[in-house]
Amino acid sequence: MDLDRASLDLMIRLLELEQDASSAKLLNEKDMNKIKEKIRRLCETVHNKHLDLENITTGHLAMETLLSLTSKRAGDWFKEELRLLGGLDHIVDKVKECVDHLSRDEDEEKLVASLWGAERCLRVLESVTVHNPENQSYLIAYKDSQLIISSAKALQHCEELIQQYNRAENSICIADSKPLPYQNVTNHVGKAVEDCMRAIIGVLLNLTNDNEWGSTKTGEQDGLIGTAMNCVLQVPKYLPQEQRFDIRVLGLGLLINLVEYSARNRHCLVNMETSCSFDTSFSSGEGDQSVKLAGQVHAVQALVQLFLERERAAQLAESKTDELIKDAPTAQHDKSGEWQETSGEIQWVSTEKPECTEEKQKKEEEDEELDLNKGMFILSSSKFTE
Repeated sequence: MDLDRASLDLMIRLLELEQDASSAKLLNEKDMNKIKEKIRRLCETVHNKHLDLENITTGHLAMETLLSLTSKRAGDWFKEELRLLGGLDHIVDKVKECVDHLSRDEDEEKLVASLWGAERCLRVLESVTVHNPENQSYLIAYKDSQLIISSAKALQHCEELIQQYNRAENSICIADSKPLPYQNVTNHVGKAVEDCMRAIIGVLLNLTNDNEWGSTKTGEQDGLIGTAMNCVLQVPKYLPQEQRFDIRVLGLGLLINLVEYSARNRHCLVNMETSCSFDTSFSSGEGDQSVKLAGQVHAVQALVQLFLERERAAQLAESKTDELIKDAPTAQHDKSGEWQETSGEIQWVSTEKPECTEEKQKKEEEDEELDLNKGMFILSSSKFTE
């Protein structure tokens, strides 16, 4: 949608309203219910699955409108005005609210609502921090790095939830060992957790990219570097096959940003121990034999081994491709002629070899003899009839 500064300003001012207490004083309950019913009917026409039609307040509608905007289309002015008008403050506070609910919500529907709420806010923040150092610095500093703290907590919650709601298998088991149907998990929790994880890492990537301050603040969060390591080494096994590469790339990108400009984070990573990747085997150094190493290994060793394993897999895939290319039947070239340029034009010139002169001459003599015999036969037949 098209948006100007005045509309954005109004929307953010509406966010600051505390429920609708002031309106309730001016209108009686009957009139207020009529207005809310009209709003519900209007909201039903926009097909926004995130709208809570039982929670019709000015602030709620303003936040939903803001989160529904495509900030990339709005341009750089939107990113700056959203910060100057205080919109980023409201979105960061909304992220904190949703993350706080993650540790309390036991009901699946409420859990999904919190995950979706956090993910949508983080998508907007991810968009407005791309190539925007002013917004990056503002969000790092806002309320003593509240966004980074909330993002770190949310990522750790998602790491736990992704193991419980495992979309890589047909069914899962929770703490009491009761299996949950695969479709139920897919629709209500598993997909929401995956989307939220990607949004969290996307924001952290922007805040730590070429930014020593952001890298240090992020690395200071308790257990975050270990969680980022798990996103590379362990989390992919709980995801569908087609989602594993993406989460690994995001996790590796975050690790790179964290250690590139921060000596503290490098020291932490070098001295960290972790489990090896779920799909990595350690070579024994004798022939082609490899074994699965249990227990803890140095984090750098686990990353190096993962790289070597992926490199071997790439080489194997490349060799198989080469074999397929070699074994593929080659198309027979047309050898009856060739294209040649003559007199400024490209023409097809036949390359068929002419028959031998002797054979051609012999054939012509046989044809002439045959024709002569036919003529004599016809002549003799006509005389005989006379």
